[in-house]
Amino acid sequence: MDIPTTQPFKHTFLSEFTITPSLLPFSDTQLQYIDSELSQYEKIFLDPDIEKNLYSKNELLASFAISKAENSTLTLQEAQNVYNLVTSNQELTFINDKIHNKQKLTQKDYEKLEFYNIARVFRKINEQTIRIEGVTPSFLQELHQELTLGFDIFKQYLFDLTVYKSGQWRDNNEIRVGNYVPASYTAIEKGVEELLDWIKSNQTITSIGIFHTALYALHPFNNGNKRVCRILEHIFLRSIGMNKRNLYSTSYYYHKEKERYYKYLLASLERRNLTYFVSYFQEAFFLSIVATVKTSLEIRRSQFVNQQENLNDQLKIIIKPLYKRKELQYKTLRKIVKEKMAEQTFVTYLQQGVDKGILKKRESGRAVYYSINLNIEEEKIIHNWLVLAKEKLQFIPDSIKLA
Repeated sequence: MDIPTTQPFKHTFLSEFTITPSLLPFSDTQLQYIDSELSQYEKIFLDPDIEKNLYSKNELLASFAISKAENSTLTLQEAQNVYNLVTSNQELTFINDKIHNKQKLTQKDYEKLEFYNIARVFRKINEQTIRIEGVTPSFLQELHQELTLGFDIFKQYLFDLTVYKSGQWRDNNEIRVGNYVPASYTAIEKGVEELLDWIKSNQTITSIGIFHTALYALHPFNNGNKRVCRILEHIFLRSIGMNKRNLYSTSYYYHKEKERYYKYLLASLERRNLTYFVSYFQEAFFLSIVATVKTSLEIRRSQFVNQQENLNDQLKIIIKPLYKRKELQYKTLRKIVKEKMAEQTFVTYLQQGVDKGILKKRESGRAVYYSINLNIEEEKIIHNWLVLAKEKLQFIPDSIKLA
């Protein structure tokens, strides 16, 4: 089968890697278009309070997702507590306090510092305008240093911690990713220089996916490479005019679909074929935008229900699963709330929701479906986007597909 492939890089270790553009699900034009549609939606339809909520939520969840790339056990509530320190410009002091008091540092302490560094860096870059043209090898080293500041002290407390050597290029050939052997440490500087030169001459959405894969293939740092790749991806997308309002994050999609993230990244590395992960990156980019409008849709549905007068608590319990799903079959809805009320109570209040005009009932053969009685712009936008997604993608999470 004669399918044209290309080799983006010509001179260094990266010249071993190929890509087959015709096998990618989207063109750059299609990806740019959906981002521009999100911008139009934000200008015309998005309530300012909801936009503020989405911005804050995205910053928290993106930082949380990047920390989860390193298999952190930090809960979202624990991350929220640390994030509150970042937003109020407070320092994370308890680690220094424990060291001063000669107390042992724990895995959880490490994970809180990890998240604190990520959230602080993520917020800092969102407050700046960073152009791809200005990114240098030293910038990458400084970024790594900020993301991993203070980590190596944990080596004396956590047995299996791989040291980071903050801000320094990898100085050994001991690192493995599955069966994949990264570039020799002696080839890192030249590889990073070629990669940065290449992205400055190829400033497209798809090229940023290639950059993410290629930088991880080089594995320039002893530890923390995924963090650097994801932060740079975010910086570069905003540099070329995508995600101007910081409403979505591919990193959070990577977190939700973590198994597939590693599957396609490893496939690209081991087969020296960038197509696998770049296809996944395009999927993450497209569906992250869909998920943003889906979140807005959920908020609008919630607001509609909460504005109803004299709404019984039992009916609120029944309706809540419908915030995330366009409609649910009777038996599915019943199964979700089964432990919270008797069936007759469920039937009574479900019908009450229909009678009040809060819920819609739809019959299809023997099946009966219920949905919130609300027609809003978000539903139309998501429907149109999903039509294209179903043409282009082999996989769409149910959480998005059934919005």
